[in-house]
Parts: sequence; structure tokens; C-alpha cells
Amino acid sequence: MKSYILLAYILFTMFVFACKPKAPPANPIIDESEQLIPISQQQFISEKMEIGAVTTQCFEDLILCNGSISAPPNGIANISTPVSGIVKSIHFTTGDYVKKGQILCQIESNDLISLQQDFAETSAQLSNSKADYERNKALYNEKIGAEKNLISSESTYKATKAKYESLELKLKILHLNTNKIKEGDFYSSLSLTAPIDGYITNYNLILGEFAEQQKSLIEIVNTNQLQVQISVFEKDIQKLKIGQILHFKTLSDSEKIHTAHLSAIGKGIDPETKTILCLAKIEEEAKGKLYNGSFIEAEIITNKKDAEALPSHAILKSGPDRYVFVIDKSDAQNYYLRKEKIIIGAETKGFTEIVGSQNLVKVLTEGAYNISLE
Repeated sequence: MKSYILLAYILFTMFVFACKPKAPPANPIIDESEQLIPISQQQFISEKMEIGAVTTQCFEDLILCNGSISAPPNGIANISTPVSGIVKSIHFTTGDYVKKGQILCQIESNDLISLQQDFAETSAQLSNSKADYERNKALYNEKIGAEKNLISSESTYKATKAKYESLELKLKILHLNTNKIKEGDFYSSLSLTAPIDGYITNYNLILGEFAEQQKSLIEIVNTNQLQVQISVFEKDIQKLKIGQILHFKTLSDSEKIHTAHLSAIGKGIDPETKTILCLAKIEEEAKGKLYNGSFIEAEIITNKKDAEALPSHAILKSGPDRYVFVIDKSDAQNYYLRKEKIIIGAETKGFTEIVGSQNLVKVLTEGAYNISLE
């Protein structure tokens, strides 16, 4: 009987506790001030912190490439002597500016004298052979002369005329006065003149040295015609369009940025480098400051857009996320910073795009790296 009473008591006790309502869990008390980071006014000033807001910046899609400064075919000239001889005089040196037609140097040449002598002799022979031919032709027409004499004199005349015209052309190529040479007034030296305006960039001349034919003696570059020659990878070709702006800098002056405009896009891909050759026209004010053959680093702007942005150094990284510090409130002693998560986009010239309108007004734009994200 006692065991039944004990069992009943136990069951009743269990029923009472099972039916008693459970107390709701206590809500944690969140101290909003614990989420803020206090920065004293003194620390703010000593660490040169600054407050700013998002600004509108221009973001550019760029193609990075390398290349060089080059002169087009009509902007560079290599001068050689058409006749071998001794260097008699040198009128300019490297770095000098010359105008088209100016005498660069003079070459004394026995070959030149022999050529003039041959021309003068042929000129005299041509007069004789022409008179002889015309005389035989008149006799033949009057049935007095023999046909074989006419044929012989005609052949001699035509052969002499051909030789004369050939020698005359050679002398004219050398810019010599053939009428003067006919009279026996020969040139003792040949003057080499500048075929274009420009600066002498290289010369291989020594006074009194023997100069061989076809050997390059002087190089002239017209700096007003310099252009940019760049190599663009195959994957970027479809982004290129004539007229696109190109910014570039040289190794000799990496701080100075120059501007050019894409003027030609090649049609063949180099099988080794997988690049295509492109040309760009340099803006006028930069041409006189550049050097033929200089290596360059370039950026081609293929697209532009305006977007809200912050200075890149104001944005902190924590794992895959990006944050900024926003001024939540302030008092006489402190600034209170709140960590704000953001989504970023493109980067350019020290600014990073902020994706989405987040109403970032009071952002810590300077000194953020002195504060821990933890």
C-alpha cells in the first residue's frame, strides 16, 4: 500500500512541474557604445586624421602595354655617299638641328672626277656622232651615200646618246650642274645634303677618313613626326578603336605623363609574342621632349564612367570584406567611430569605387590604418 502512495506522489509532482510555464529567456542588454570606437581629439590631431565623404570620380577601363617612340619612314633619314672618297669637311655634329638642303659634309672622290670626265668626253662625242649621222642621212636621201654608212653612223650616234643620257642622270642624282661639267669645269668634291628637317642623332664621320659607298654616315630624325609604337596582346584587340586616348611615360622621365591618340591598328599577330603592332599619334607639345627609340609604358583608355568613390587608403580589408570607419557622433573629448561594411568596384589613381548608395558622409579618409578592425 505504501508503494502505491509513493508512486502516486511521484506522478503528481512530475505533473505539477511539467505544467508550470517556462520563464522567457532574458534578452541580452546591448550597450550601443561598446560597438563604437572612441578616438580622442588629441589622437585625431596628432595622427593627422581627416573626415570626408564619397566623391564622384572618373573610372577608366585600361589596356596596359609596352612599346617605344619611333619615327615614321618619312621622318628619319640615313645619309650615305653615292661615291667613295675622302671626308673633306664636316659641318654638323650629333644633336645639331639641320634644315632640308643644308650641306652636312663634303667628300673628295677620284671616282667623281672620272665620272665627270667621262660625261664631258661623251658629250663631245655625241656632237660629232650626231653631225656624222645627219650628214650620212642627207647623202643617202639624195642617193649619193651608201646605206651601210648611214646604218653605221646611226648606230654610233644612238649608242653615244644612250651613254650620254645615262651619265647625265648619274650626275643629276648627285645634284651636279651638267652644263658646267660640259664646259670642263669639274667638281672636286661632292656635298652631301640633308634630305629632311630634323636633328642629327648619329654620325659616323672622321675628317680625312675614307668613306665607302652605301655606308651610313649620318642619321637625321624629325622629332615633329615621332609616334608611339606599341604591342597589344591578342586578347585585347577587340577593345581597340582608332582615336582612343593613350597615356604613356618613358624610362628617362617616369614622372611625366604624355598623351597620344591611337592612329593605326595592325592586321597581323606576331606568332612568338602573340601581340599586334599599333601606332599612336603624339600630341604636339610632347614631341620635342621625346627621343627616337625610347622605351615606354602605356595605358590605352577603352571606356570611361563616373562613380562614387573614396580614397583607397581609407578602405580597410578584413578577410574577403572591406570596411570604412564612419563618424557616428562626437563630443568635446572624443570622436566615436563605427565600422561600416562596404562593397567596392574598380580602382583608379588612388580612388576605389563604392558600389551602391550607402550615404557615406562622415568617413575617416585619413589615418584609418592606425585603427584596428578587431
